[in-house]
Amino acid sequence: MARKLFFCVLMFVFCGTVNAFANNDELINRAQELLEATRITCSGISNEISKISNISKANTAVTAVGTVASTGALAVGIKKSQEEQEIEKLINEICKKGGCTAEGVEKMSNKDFFENVIVKLPRLYELQKKIDKSKTLGNWRTGLMAGTIGTNLASAIMSGLNINQSDLVQHISACNAMVESMQDIEMELRKVGVDSSQMQLMKKVNNVRTWCNKIDVKEIEKIENRMKGVLGTSVVGGVIGIVGVGTSAAANSDKYMAIENKVRLTEQEKKKEHALNTTANVMAGANIATGAVETGLNISLIILIKKLIQQAERCEENLK
Repeated sequence: MARKLFFCVLMFVFCGTVNAFANNDELINRAQELLEATRITCSGISNEISKISNISKANTAVTAVGTVASTGALAVGIKKSQEEQEIEKLINEICKKGGCTAEGVEKMSNKDFFENVIVKLPRLYELQKKIDKSKTLGNWRTGLMAGTIGTNLASAIMSGLNINQSDLVQHISACNAMVESMQDIEMELRKVGVDSSQMQLMKKVNNVRTWCNKIDVKEIEKIENRMKGVLGTSVVGGVIGIVGVGTSAAANSDKYMAIENKVRLTEQEKKKEHALNTTANVMAGANIATGAVETGLNISLIILIKKLIQQAERCEENLK
């Protein structure tokens, strides 16, 4: 009887052990299958994020060009304003006795005509040269500001490409879900007494769990929000550029820049011309500010994206 009881106990222990090993093998097979499924699911995330990075880098370069153009427009505009001040002084000097209008010349005596017209003819030539220089500067300012419209448009298009990252969010969410499943199976293996530290497979599972759940979908939302900021700033910059080009062109029109008109400007017209030039310069300065904001947003994006790429690459390395 005792021998029979001992035999039954022995068989029970043996069968239980065999069954445990069978369960362990099944769990290990499941872990291997899950690891392969995770590799497939999580692969390619770094490439998707890299595409966003490349667009942001290109956008930074474009906004930098726009900022340089705006800076140039402001510098040229300031120089034009200085030229206009010198022109006004020269006109006052040449024309104060009426020598710049047909009506004034008609009323002059021969002596006054000689002193106020003939003698000052070289100064009229000097005046024409200054007006030509001012007009050239005005054309440069207009052209540079027109360039900022193009850079802001390009920036808006590129940032628009990055705003909707729903596919990437779904990809990362699926990867994170697979990593959670791997955590569950590791816990099951621990319950049945498998020493995961001694198993190469489970070491790999641990590494994958460590590196493949680093990317939070909220990080992608940050990318989308910053891209919306870049887009909004680009649109504002484009509007400023359009207004600036129109204002600069108006200030540089023949109404104000042709010598026969310039010497006849009333005080009110002079004030309007001055206001147009000032506004054009302010618009150029405003575009420098929008360019700086765009560049700052893009740089912060590149830094954030670089971190995410490194995390995704480390995950993919551990899945190989």
